[in-house]
Amino acid sequence: MNMLHKFKYIALAGALVASPSMAKDKQFVIGVNSFGESAEYAHTLTEEIQAHPWVLNGKVKIVVFDGKFDPLLQSNAIDTMITQKFDAIIMESFDRDASSAPIEKAIEAGIPVIGSALETSSDKITSQIIVDDPLGGKMIGDFMADRLKGKGNVVLLEGPIGQSAQISRRKGIDASLASHPDIKLIASKSGNWSRAEGQAVMENWLSAYAGQIHGVLSENDEMALGAIEAIKSAGLNPADIPVIAIDGIPDGKRAISNGEMYMSLYKYAKAEGQGALDLALRQLVGESYQPQSEIWKKLSIDWASGTAKHYTVPWLTLDKGNIHQYMN
Repeated sequence: MNMLHKFKYIALAGALVASPSMAKDKQFVIGVNSFGESAEYAHTLTEEIQAHPWVLNGKVKIVVFDGKFDPLLQSNAIDTMITQKFDAIIMESFDRDASSAPIEKAIEAGIPVIGSALETSSDKITSQIIVDDPLGGKMIGDFMADRLKGKGNVVLLEGPIGQSAQISRRKGIDASLASHPDIKLIASKSGNWSRAEGQAVMENWLSAYAGQIHGVLSENDEMALGAIEAIKSAGLNPADIPVIAIDGIPDGKRAISNGEMYMSLYKYAKAEGQGALDLALRQLVGESYQPQSEIWKKLSIDWASGTAKHYTVPWLTLDKGNIHQYMN
C-alpha cells in the first residue's frame, strides 16, 4: 500500500468510527446523583431507573452516587462525573440552592443534567421531571381539613429545611391552612425524612400537647410512619389521630391498608426516574429518540419532543377505598 492510499485508508477508518451509524451503538454512561439511598423513595427511584429498557438491554450503563443527604457529597460526585466524562447526569438535588453551582459546572463541561425528584434553584438545568410539590402540600392540608370537618389542631413534620420539597410542600400546606382558619397548626418541626426522627418528634409533641393533637400532616411517609409508632406507643389509636402524608412507599401503603395511616399522595418513582433517563437520552441521541418508558402514555405526560424545560408528574391519592389496587 503506497503512502497516499494509506492516508486515505486511515481517513476512511476515522470517518467510519465517527459515523452516526456507529455512534448509535455506543453504551452511554449516565450518573445518578441520589440524594440518599437509605431513604426508601430514593432507593426505589434508583431501582426504577435500573429497570429502564435501555439499561436492561445494555445501551446504558448507570452509575449511582449516594449523596447521603449531604450537598458536599453530591457536589463531589459531579466533579467525579465531569472528570470521568460521563455522558449525562440525573440529579436529585438534596439542597435546592447548594446544588446550583455544581449543576452549572457540569453543564459548562458539556454534560446535560436532568433534574428528578427534587428541584434546584438553577435555571440552567437542562430539564427536570418532578411532581407539583406546592399542589401536593395543599392537597394533604385540604384532605386533613375535610377529615377534621374544618376544625381542629394539627402538627406538621417537615423535610430537611431548605430542600425543595420541604419548601414547596410547606408553601402548599400554608395555603391550605390559610383557607381553613379553624384548622390550627400548633407545632411544626423537621424530621429530616427519617422514620426514627419522626417518631422522636411526635413523642415530644404527644407529651407537650397531650390531648390537643387532632391530626398529623407529614411531608413524607417515613416520618408519618414514625409518628404512627409514637401514637401507638403512647397507647393511642392512630385511627383517632389521622395521619396524612406523601410518597406512597410500600410501608405507607400497608399502613393505609391496615387503617393506621389515613391517606397518602403517591409519588411515581418510575415516572421521575425513567422519565429523567428518557430526557437524558433525548439529549444524547437527538431528535430521533423516542421515549422508551411506558410512563409517558400511562400518565398522559406530554413528551413535547423531549426538549421542554419542565415536566410535571401527576399525584395519585391513596386511601382505604383504593389502596388494594396498588398493593403489590
